[in-house]
Amino acid sequence: MPRRFRHRCALAGTAVVGTLWMAPAVQALEWELVEPQHATTTNSTPDSAPASGPIHSDGLAWELVIPGDEISPEVVAQEVEEAEALRNQALASVPEPTAWITGGLYQISRGEEGLPAISQRVPSGYGSRFLGVQMGLSLESCNVTGNHVCGTESFEQEFKDYAKGAIDLNVGLGDPTRWLGIDLGYNFTSLATTRPGQDNAGTEFGEGQGINLALSRNLGPDWGLKVGAINLIELDDTQKDTGRSAYAVLSGRIDLGGPPNSNTNDLYITAGIANGLFRPLNTIVKDQGRACDALRRRKGTDVLTPQQISNCNADGLNYGSPSPVAAVAWMINPQLSLMAEWWGRNLTLAASIKPIPGVNWVITPGVTNLVTNSDWDPDVPGYTERVRLQLTTSLAF
Repeated sequence: MPRRFRHRCALAGTAVVGTLWMAPAVQALEWELVEPQHATTTNSTPDSAPASGPIHSDGLAWELVIPGDEISPEVVAQEVEEAEALRNQALASVPEPTAWITGGLYQISRGEEGLPAISQRVPSGYGSRFLGVQMGLSLESCNVTGNHVCGTESFEQEFKDYAKGAIDLNVGLGDPTRWLGIDLGYNFTSLATTRPGQDNAGTEFGEGQGINLALSRNLGPDWGLKVGAINLIELDDTQKDTGRSAYAVLSGRIDLGGPPNSNTNDLYITAGIANGLFRPLNTIVKDQGRACDALRRRKGTDVLTPQQISNCNADGLNYGSPSPVAAVAWMINPQLSLMAEWWGRNLTLAASIKPIPGVNWVITPGVTNLVTNSDWDPDVPGYTERVRLQLTTSLAF
């Protein structure tokens, strides 16, 4: 407890000299300690307050107000409304975070929202975000090969005997929006051993393994550039029948109207060059012939063994001269896109569907070989006489 001091003043006798002089004489001062409860309090009512300045009591500051200057409730409400309007205006002036587009295998994302695919066969220019994973399955109703002409048998029989499928896994190891995207992929192209209707044993499940690699870089929130190779490394002999392909593509988004970040009514375009399986069929056949002719010259013989012919055909299937590739996709909303693409050798029309909002699962059915070109030419081994169906589906994390 704090202590206070008080003093007692003893006054000496007062001598009155005349009528004008009065002088008290201080005889002595005496000090003693006094406990707080005995201290004399000072009246601090507003009547004893100074003429100006606030009066503090219990944490509140009171101040004298001239009559007529009081703040009415209407004024307070108006000031609150004006402050709220200024706050809303300030919030509206702050731009939304920019949504960058990333991709990978079969589908893309814009910001945090997964979207349907913008192409089916043609690679997009958008790379995967860091540790982004996509798993996909692709199927085609009849594989164009040198020993069968698609369309010469019933659809059901050809699907049983000559359908082709592949399973792909893709993971992002870089960051295409900040420095460089790195997509590392693994695929195998054999999904069955002996197909229905076949007398001989087919390839084992899981054969036809290959490694894909792509490098990508975003050129802004809406544009991306990618270069890559499919089956860059063939892990077994079966994969040699698939061929190696390289590509360089540029993809971009054009807003056709609506809220900027709504992912509705957007146009996506992709254009570039590719080789390998993206070449016209007659070009592939010619390159295979040149590879076998070169092997004959090296061997000094006009007769090649079946294995040598298989090897030079595989060499002619790899890479080769580039062909133009392109895709155009209309993103109607975050769950549906419609697309057309030229994959180097023919035209494809497809629709990509994201059936469950919030789940990055995409299904893309399409039809290809819509243009009568080298794929329809009887002079080219492995041509087709009908359009072919194809389906891709993928799941992204």
